[in-house]
Amino acid sequence: MVDDAHKHYEAKRKPLDQRQLAAALMSHTRYLASQGGVRAQLAHHNLDGLNLANRNLTEADFTGCSLIGANLSGSNLDRASLYCADLRDANLQSSRLTRADLRGASFAGARLAYAQLDNADMRTATMMYMQWGGDVAVVGGERSKASGNPKGVDFSNCSLKNVSFGSAKLDDANFSGALLQGANFKGARLGKATFKGAVLTGVKDLTVPPGAIAGAVRDVTPEAAAKFDQLKAQLESHQTWVMSAGANGVRAVLDGEDLRPLRQLFVSRTLTGLSARNAVAIGLDFSGSQLQAAKFDGADLRDANFSNADLRGASFRGANLAHACFDGANLNRLKLNNGSEMKPDFSGAQAAEVQFHRATLGDQLAELGLSLPSLRDAGIVEPFFAP
Repeated sequence: MVDDAHKHYEAKRKPLDQRQLAAALMSHTRYLASQGGVRAQLAHHNLDGLNLANRNLTEADFTGCSLIGANLSGSNLDRASLYCADLRDANLQSSRLTRADLRGASFAGARLAYAQLDNADMRTATMMYMQWGGDVAVVGGERSKASGNPKGVDFSNCSLKNVSFGSAKLDDANFSGALLQGANFKGARLGKATFKGAVLTGVKDLTVPPGAIAGAVRDVTPEAAAKFDQLKAQLESHQTWVMSAGANGVRAVLDGEDLRPLRQLFVSRTLTGLSARNAVAIGLDFSGSQLQAAKFDGADLRDANFSNADLRGASFRGANLAHACFDGANLNRLKLNNGSEMKPDFSGAQAAEVQFHRATLGDQLAELGLSLPSLRDAGIVEPFFAP
């Protein structure tokens, strides 16, 4: 019955189109400049997928708002209320959220690279909704029954590079799988927060129990850094092998290697048939490279850049591709000498549909084996009270 209550509220949440939203934001801009206008009061509205980028949204009210897939990049949200807001898959890159009320908000899959969240309030919070008949649903953190225990803010798989969490209240927050390169947690409250599988390179002032960072990716080890010359030589030999049609050089097999010490050495290289299964290649730049029939099965390619790369027939089975860029990438079928064709293979890979919007595709993503989760779960019910 909780799901029925969720759906009831979802149907009643007031939708705005882009034109109506623009009018409300223009009035808010005049309000901030003391030129008339009114503060943006958008609580409990549906703004899914709308454009709010590069706006001054200081002190705007988005309480209980649905902003799934919305674009808020570059906007100033200082002291804004996003209490129990749904920001899944939203773009908040380079935004300001200083002292924003983010209690109970959900950020699963959102992009917050270079965002500033100093002194933001991220404590656990819930918002209860009730309809006739007594059906109750809880919004905030993870949806659950009223008697359940809602969790803290969900940053799972978010891009949070260089984000500042100074003095933020992050009790029970979920950073599983998040990209946190260069993030600063000075003075943050992190009781029961989890960072399992997160990328924690260059992170400052993170003090949590060892169990909270199980499986996390840390800074490059001295042993991995010492293999730089060896790995570079393999890349160069592989390129010679490709250019000479196998007469010279040797095909590179980099399976299981930490490739991060190579940094920019993959840019615009001829690496057809490269094997990098189960490699660690977080944040590497493969842009403009020839990677036809390359094997990246099981590799950690979070935040990797494949823009304008030739990936015909490449395999990414089981790879983690969260926040990887495929803008302009060639994902058509590779024609083989025997007349057959090889499709790129993304079976079991972790990615989002938006990552492929600017790629060249010869087949539907589902036909390439990529199973994409829905952006929306069961909905949410008319406000009863908000503790």
